[in-house]
Amino acid sequence: MHNGDLHRFTWRRQAIAGLLTLSVAGLTAACKTPTAAEPASVAGAGTAASSAPAVKYFGPDSFGKLTITMSEKDALATGELQTEPVSTVLGKNVYSFVGGPKPDPKRMAADEKLEKAVEKADAGTDTSAAGSAKAAKAYADSTQRIVERLEAYLGAGGASFRDGELSSIAAPKDAVTEAGIKRGSSVAELKAAYAGKGLKSTSKTAYELPVEGHAGWTVLFELKGDTVQYMSIGKAG
Repeated sequence: MHNGDLHRFTWRRQAIAGLLTLSVAGLTAACKTPTAAEPASVAGAGTAASSAPAVKYFGPDSFGKLTITMSEKDALATGELQTEPVSTVLGKNVYSFVGGPKPDPKRMAADEKLEKAVEKADAGTDTSAAGSAKAAKAYADSTQRIVERLEAYLGAGGASFRDGELSSIAAPKDAVTEAGIKRGSSVAELKAAYAGKGLKSTSKTAYELPVEGHAGWTVLFELKGDTVQYMSIGKAG
């Protein structure tokens, strides 16, 4: 599978959705107002140039202060992420960016309760009709939760970690790559931007771009129709 669990989530989202249908601040440059004797191109030029914040491009191996080689501890220390996970999905801690969705303790507790029901269903100790029905409901509810949490993660953006190591970074809605690709970019624009750089189609709804110097890591562009819907960075395996 490509890009590890993040993309396995994507595969499960698409595959299980069918089953469910059947079964259930940057710094502001200090610029002064130009006068008649001082053209706008000159006024405050030195200050503006030195104070302008660096452009925050998404990918190929970082976003803002986050890099794909960071531990969970180091990533949280950057100040880019909320200090507590917004969800735990398939053994991964998922954090949103500062300013994004905040952790919801009630929802986290409900998720934990649901996963305990799944663990009980996995044990298979109740083989009665009623027990089988409860197990089926637990699996369906858990699957729906995974779908919803994945959609929320990809939609809002953030970072996920497994065993203390960064697993993926999902781009927020206003993120843009250095080549100018963002949500809403066309497939034609995507192909033109990364022609000759290893971009390849991995399914009818996704393209991947290898991250140079980091074997197994790719930037994933998920599509909706003929446009980019989500962007993420992750590792295969």
